[in-house]
Amino acid sequence: MSFLDLRPTPPSAQPDAPVRWSTYSRQPLLMSWPVTLCLIFVLLIPGLIGREPWRGDDAEQFGVIAQLLQGGSWLTPFFQQESWDQSPLYYWVNALIAWPFSLFLGLPDAARIGNLFWIGLSLYALYEAAKTFCSAEDAHVLPFLMLGAPGLMLTAHETQPDLAIMAGYAVFFWGSSRICFEKVSPGSLLTALGLGITILAGGLPIGLPLIATLLGLFLLKPRLRINTLVGLLLGLLLGLSWFIHAAAFGDPGTANFADALFKAVWPISAVRDVPDIPTALLNFIKLIAWTSWPTWPIAAWTIWRRRLTFWHRQNLIPLGVLLFALILEVTTASARPSKSLVLLMPMLLLATASVTHLRRGAANLLDAFTLTLFTLTAGFVWLGWIAMHFGWPAALAQTVTRLEPGFSTPLTLVAPAIAFLLTIGWFVLMRNIPRSPVRGIQHWFTGVTLTWALAVALWLPWLDHGMSFTRLGTQIARQLDNPGCVATYKVADDARSALSYQLQRAMPRSSLNAGKACTWLLVETPGHQPETRLPNAWESASKVWSGHRRGNRAERYTLYRRAVSATPDQP
Repeated sequence: MSFLDLRPTPPSAQPDAPVRWSTYSRQPLLMSWPVTLCLIFVLLIPGLIGREPWRGDDAEQFGVIAQLLQGGSWLTPFFQQESWDQSPLYYWVNALIAWPFSLFLGLPDAARIGNLFWIGLSLYALYEAAKTFCSAEDAHVLPFLMLGAPGLMLTAHETQPDLAIMAGYAVFFWGSSRICFEKVSPGSLLTALGLGITILAGGLPIGLPLIATLLGLFLLKPRLRINTLVGLLLGLLLGLSWFIHAAAFGDPGTANFADALFKAVWPISAVRDVPDIPTALLNFIKLIAWTSWPTWPIAAWTIWRRRLTFWHRQNLIPLGVLLFALILEVTTASARPSKSLVLLMPMLLLATASVTHLRRGAANLLDAFTLTLFTLTAGFVWLGWIAMHFGWPAALAQTVTRLEPGFSTPLTLVAPAIAFLLTIGWFVLMRNIPRSPVRGIQHWFTGVTLTWALAVALWLPWLDHGMSFTRLGTQIARQLDNPGCVATYKVADDARSALSYQLQRAMPRSSLNAGKACTWLLVETPGHQPETRLPNAWESASKVWSGHRRGNRAERYTLYRRAVSATPDQP
């Protein structure tokens, strides 16, 4: 049989049973669990700790967790003297987990440890759902598919509330797989828990696909009406309980309290215009194509393979949630890797059903593509490290310097030694993973793990140099010769969060009462624009310093100081 032979494999003794391609019939399909646990550890821990908050969501969301641990309100979380406008569940859980870990880890690292809880919950819940929607043997493949998704791998290493939304979807699928014909069942309670987690983590709109699915089951499955109604009502009650409690007992005198509370429950401010929807849809298709590989093509194969039993519940529930969630995100959200997680969950359930049923040619093609891709990628990561430290090849070394000017780090033996062991492990696993329909999926999971661990081991100082605010904060700290807050004007939230933690100073907006009492003012302007006009009460402030993050001239920061006598009294 040729390598690209697309004919189906010979049927096994049981119809539609997974096929083993191993040389020996007793050879296991999957790698041993100690090896799998080691790979999961190597995938999740590097990059989760040992670095500063990076620009974007990682730094911005960390600021909310930091203020919870520093005495802020837990009922209505704050961010730099303002009520935070996102649902609080992710911040609550990560702050609780960060508290003991902050005794021996830096606060940014401890704040990200909670991500392991959300990933573990999602993995366990989706595994339990797959055992019902598919089979127990098929479900064993799900961890490799899920943890090998590039979108999840990237998002899992940053402070990101979308991980909690992902967990809510996974628990919902677990519950919907357990719904039976009783008046009240564990499935109904798990479904309610999943819906409640989703709303408490991301607001009511992101729960609409789950609500629509429950309403569809209520209308189409008469025997499930009591169960779905119980799950829907309990889920809404749990999800909206924080909003009701915060509206009743929150402090309405704080800045933007009412607007932030409403936006936390309903974060959608506008729906995308109809002419813009095709472009947004194309952007999400491009996003899914790489963040969910190889899950999405296998999920499409499942739909085709089950075309004669399309109306069964194990097909309609994940497919319905997928379509509703895709419509919601295309019309309201921007295409970012974290937004692909809620789309990944139903695709994983569909794909898990067909991994062990892949035709020989397709499975071999995926395996060959995976081995080639990650072997070349590992070589490129090593080549980049050589260019950083030895200046060869010259073109790549110039690119490294151009992207991060001023970067330098001493050459040590620990990082390349770890990277060398990881590379050897990749070639060992390439040789020893049993030949089977799931071999390509295991190679993909191993390759994603290798690539991420190699990048962290060899490139982390270079990435941290360009992605963090550490050097910018050091420059600003040299100018601050007296204690007190630093007001901000047009400064992004991620910069305010990271600089506030590094400088150990509050950084409220200049328009707030707390900002009006500050002596210092930090202004952010685009690099190509002249200095902006200062806000009211700061016209007499004198310019102290101006600079930008190394390698990024698109943004410029300017520090002003006004005389103490010009500072308004704190009301």
